[in-house]
Amino acid sequence: MRTLGRTLLVLGLVGLTASSRLAAQQTGFESFKWYFGAQGGVTIIETPTQTKGAIPTVGGHILITAKRTGLLFSVEEGFKKNQTSSYADNTVVGGSRQVLFNDVRKYSVAVVFFPFRTVAQPYFGFGAGILHTVKEYPQGFFGSPAASDTAAALADRLGGHGFASFTGGVQFRVNRFIAFGQYQLASAPSGGKLLTGASHAFTAGLRIGLGASREETTGGGY
Repeated sequence: MRTLGRTLLVLGLVGLTASSRLAAQQTGFESFKWYFGAQGGVTIIETPTQTKGAIPTVGGHILITAKRTGLLFSVEEGFKKNQTSSYADNTVVGGSRQVLFNDVRKYSVAVVFFPFRTVAQPYFGFGAGILHTVKEYPQGFFGSPAASDTAAALADRLGGHGFASFTGGVQFRVNRFIAFGQYQLASAPSGGKLLTGASHAFTAGLRIGLGASREETTGGGY
């Protein structure tokens, strides 16, 4: 919870810093433009053997805007070693195979909406994605190398799941960049996975425009 508190403080400081450096009171939104950006923060996950906990997360994204909407593609990785989980296995005493994993990786896409052209510009969106554990290591005794390989393949399959998501945030223009703070809620997987419950991501970052997302029509004469 202390990590979560520090993250929320960082998001607040990003907002205050951005608002103090706004250039000519411009909004963060520009129609029909490509943006590339990077973000960092924490992702809160839960497993069958661990209560909810926050892990450091970094990632990148591409935002393509239209008039008041956009399409947001994101890739993020959470870094933390030796996280514990388990899955049902009737070959193990007690019926549960313990698993260690390092990191989690998330791919997501969302349609986002920019309802107001204000200096502190809120946005929200809905989407879907895939959340997956990384480098799974099933624990315990295995009768043969083939049994070990089978367990590793099963742990890898159970480590991933699709999700529906809600995203909300606020952005500010800072000179050539756009600073933002963002929250994403990802839905819980079905039973039997290495991750359980909904996940929560709190991030902050910067994005920069790369150019128009469609050809502009210009007038002229001879």
